[in-house]
Amino acid sequence: MQEANRRFARLLTAAVLLGFAVRLAYIAFERRDADVMGDSFFYSFGATLLADGHGFIEPQPVINGIIEQSASHPPLYWVWLAIPSFFGLDTPMWHMLWSSLVGTSTVALLGLAGREVAGDRVGLIAAFTGAVYVNLWVFDGFILSETMSAFTVTLVLLLAYRYWRAPTLPKLAWLGAACGLAALARAELTLLVPLIVLPLVVTTKDLTRKVKLQWLVAGGLAAVLVVTPWVAYNLSRFEEPVTMSTGLEPTLLGAYCDVTFYGDLTGYFSPECVLGASKKPEPGADQSERNAVHREVALEYLGDHLTRLPAVVAVRWGRVTGLYRPRHQILLDTRIEGREQWVAETAWLSLYVVMALAITGAVALRKRRTAPLFPLLAPPIAVLIAVGMTLASNRYRASAEPALVILAALGIDAIWRAMSARRRPQDVTAAGD
Repeated sequence: MQEANRRFARLLTAAVLLGFAVRLAYIAFERRDADVMGDSFFYSFGATLLADGHGFIEPQPVINGIIEQSASHPPLYWVWLAIPSFFGLDTPMWHMLWSSLVGTSTVALLGLAGREVAGDRVGLIAAFTGAVYVNLWVFDGFILSETMSAFTVTLVLLLAYRYWRAPTLPKLAWLGAACGLAALARAELTLLVPLIVLPLVVTTKDLTRKVKLQWLVAGGLAAVLVVTPWVAYNLSRFEEPVTMSTGLEPTLLGAYCDVTFYGDLTGYFSPECVLGASKKPEPGADQSERNAVHREVALEYLGDHLTRLPAVVAVRWGRVTGLYRPRHQILLDTRIEGREQWVAETAWLSLYVVMALAITGAVALRKRRTAPLFPLLAPPIAVLIAVGMTLASNRYRASAEPALVILAALGIDAIWRAMSARRRPQDVTAAGD
């Protein structure tokens, strides 16, 4: 047993080093001179402002001497980047390298989570897959919170399966806290509490209904305690109530208009939706006040085009899964998201492979019944809900990628088992001859 553990540790270390090397190579050879714009600029410059003691403020207006309170994104990745910035390492290159530590840690967690699900081999397959999988390492070179969301989701999956193997109240509390941490990376990951914590507690054996309810409350409270400081801070600094972020309403405004409901960009985002909005916020309004206007405009448009919504949601899901106009989505990845052509194309090809293996793995795990499937389905479900509500950016799929990688590892393991079973009778026959 000890030798098996040492072997697993050695191979997992090799996977982690491979993942780190891949990320460093991408940053060094492709991203070192890249322009930092959009959300990447927000996180990089915003982290520097935070480290300099300015708090959580919007970076772009600072250039014009305007200080504006910001909750455009949850704070976890923001705070992470502020650590090197505090020590003067505040360039985009340093932020990319610092992000690569999170991405590399995700590789390690994938190995540990896969091991909890189905043993050492699945864990190692998941780790080596995560080390080279484009749709995980690409975000480290863009300074985007998707790096952090993938890490926190993988942590949640690891703790979920550890709880399932040997349920205890402390393990459940840690799982709830991890869900809260994930929500501080991306707001929609609050869905992991009802999608993972709730069914895990309900299906825990040898607990009375009363104890299950107590444990469920404890897990939920652990998640709430993690996010409470951020929520309380937001409630104290805006005119209108703000909880996790102010990012939803601007996204809705840019995704609900004729261009994104009927045009070539159906299911995506367009600045024309923002520029052509029927109502504008008052000058000097803060983010919460602007959001009230954005919400009103978006919901008004939705109410007028409600019958079109199912088709738009289907297109959004088709885009994010690569089933609807993949060549067009690659074009958007290069022109809008700023990915290199070879990265965008490789990301889509690898997605198809991983998704096919993930479906195989889900079927195999369901048949084997050695571990529950639903925790691995929870992140993709959360992503589909978020995409269905907003738009089909491939960045939004990042939260589902760790679960897809683990399911793909299960698929590879199932194929390996099937091939071994076919060879075995031939080996026996040959030995008999």
